[in-house]
Amino acid sequence: MDNSKRVTLITGAAGGIGGAVAQRFIDDGHTVVITDIVEDKLEAVGAEVGAKAIVADCTKRESVDSLIGAIVAEHGGLDTVIAAQGTSSPGTLSPKSEDAWFQALDTSLNASYLLASASIRHLVERQGSIVMFTSTAGVFSAGPGGVGYTAAKAGVIGLMRWIARDFGPKGVRANAVAPGWTETPLSGFTINYLAEREGISVEEARKLAVAHVPNRRFGQPSEIASVCAFLASEDASMVNGHVLVADGGAAIVDTTTVALDVPEA
Repeated sequence: MDNSKRVTLITGAAGGIGGAVAQRFIDDGHTVVITDIVEDKLEAVGAEVGAKAIVADCTKRESVDSLIGAIVAEHGGLDTVIAAQGTSSPGTLSPKSEDAWFQALDTSLNASYLLASASIRHLVERQGSIVMFTSTAGVFSAGPGGVGYTAAKAGVIGLMRWIARDFGPKGVRANAVAPGWTETPLSGFTINYLAEREGISVEEARKLAVAHVPNRRFGQPSEIASVCAFLASEDASMVNGHVLVADGGAAIVDTTTVALDVPEA
């Protein structure tokens, strides 16, 4: 497949997964523009993978419109949007957690909406696609402190499905990837918390986290990037409105049966 004229925008590119997605699309021959709000890390990723870096706050309409306008002005169009921005924003139902709730909605859901609304006419022109990042937390639910994250990521799925239904007749495909445990700084923070709470080592906490995941390991950012590359490619031309769960099989495990798993040495 000749991707040399395909223009791809990747948001959240300063993070572990976003950077890996940028590398994969560069390797596949796309012209790649990456964005994030963390300027130093974004510039480092851009220099490393060979992508143009534009700092933008995707929770702000003006910033998103400027970003999309700059890409189209320079490259003549836009073929693919990978909306990989996100944050954990831990909080509960307590009024004290309202800031965390709104931050989660802004970063994951509202930013995805703004990106889609600003880019959709360009995607229609190029018969392109958009891949949004949800999470297994959006398909099911996150653990303690994850109310905003769960709601935001579930909202991303609804948004994606609506786009697929409304713009599918115009040639645009919309899909989502739902990673499970993946080697990222964000998961590292969670594992450190688990280790401290249980009084165990970080390595023991890692094993505990995936003890009932069929693959028995964390995913790599490059593996999630491969899922994005598939969903954006012509190989997925009949895949529209789909949530592709990439969690090593965790979603198939009936939690009422995990006590029956044979302990591993």
